[in-house]
Amino acid sequence: MLSPSRTQSGSKKRLIGVVFACFLLANVVSVSGNTDDPVWADSVDFCQKTTELQFNGTLANQSVTWQTELGPRLPGSNASSLLRTSLSENLTSLGWNVEFSSHISHEIELTNVIATWKPQNLSQNETDKLGRIVLSAHYDTRNVANRDSNESLRNTPILGANDGASGVAALIELGRIIPSMNLDNEVMLLFSDAEDQGDNYTLGAKAWADNLTGDEINRTESFILLDMIGDSDLHLTKISPSTPILTQNMVLLGQKLGLSNQVDGCNGQRSDVIWSNQSLPVFDDHVHAFYLGIPSLDIIDLAYGENAEPFEGYWHTTQDTADKVSAESLESVGRIVELGLLTGAWTSIDTPLEQLEKASQSNDSEVEQHIIVDSEVEHGADSSTLLAILSSSVIALSLVSLILLKRFVD
Repeated sequence: MLSPSRTQSGSKKRLIGVVFACFLLANVVSVSGNTDDPVWADSVDFCQKTTELQFNGTLANQSVTWQTELGPRLPGSNASSLLRTSLSENLTSLGWNVEFSSHISHEIELTNVIATWKPQNLSQNETDKLGRIVLSAHYDTRNVANRDSNESLRNTPILGANDGASGVAALIELGRIIPSMNLDNEVMLLFSDAEDQGDNYTLGAKAWADNLTGDEINRTESFILLDMIGDSDLHLTKISPSTPILTQNMVLLGQKLGLSNQVDGCNGQRSDVIWSNQSLPVFDDHVHAFYLGIPSLDIIDLAYGENAEPFEGYWHTTQDTADKVSAESLESVGRIVELGLLTGAWTSIDTPLEQLEKASQSNDSEVEQHIIVDSEVEHGADSSTLLAILSSSVIALSLVSLILLKRFVD
């Protein structure tokens, strides 16, 4: 349900966001201008910035182990409460303002943890006008191992080392280093609850998005989601829907860090972490920000385990344990996000409206078709059903939305 307090500007952003999402889902493509580095990157000394990176994958991996030792972090459980308490105490000690936001959705009591850091020595009026970057991960774990090879274990809650703890661990480590990074924008760490419970998905992220004011929407420059980022055999693909320039920036940052096999990184190395020739659709926590018109990116490895296919391997099984997660993978993703913060890759992103306007004015804008992995597309257990429904109606919806868009903008 839409909040009545949102402004007309926020409503326009929502409409544009839905239209833009329809195009992405209808075509399953990644929209981009050209393959050159974006304009903002021209003035950045990436190789100098890479020497300043602090993200420690070993510390993040220790957090993954600790979280799994708590047991499954189901909404309302003691393990969930212990994790929230730890997040609050540790981030508060580092200078973050931490709040709990509780909601009831689909008869599930959930609690989001929201930590905010703002540059120091600014007046209240100045801080209220700051642009904001939201870094997010879900901290709950799935209540059933419905894809376990052992049928007798399919009603067992999972430990969620990768699907839950890895993203949280990265946010905790980023929370440790961000206060010393001299950023000139606000950063929010959103630990969302109830992302993956039975047939209910992304409930915490939706509750957060539904309660944003128009001003909060307008000053949120990007929403970066970290989900399933610890797989020892890490491969990051392009994800739809995501804001194309953010996807392009992620690929560029990965290249500079030596995580792509296409070009040498600043360290003179290459690896195959970044798979920039693949695009996969997924319904994840970031979609609620995306539909509001907030530039959004999902950083996720959907193929969990060596040689696994997307949505296969250890995903949603009792085998999602700490030994399957690596410090190296956590550090790779953590440093992509950190380098993005240092270089401005997550700020000053065009809104979907501005992207559409630029595309309509440009004679050489391109639509790049990417390889789609032929697999069951899911989020949680059954989002393939959602995508099947969407695929049958989204083209018609796109046409109707275009008509509404034209009338709305005019």
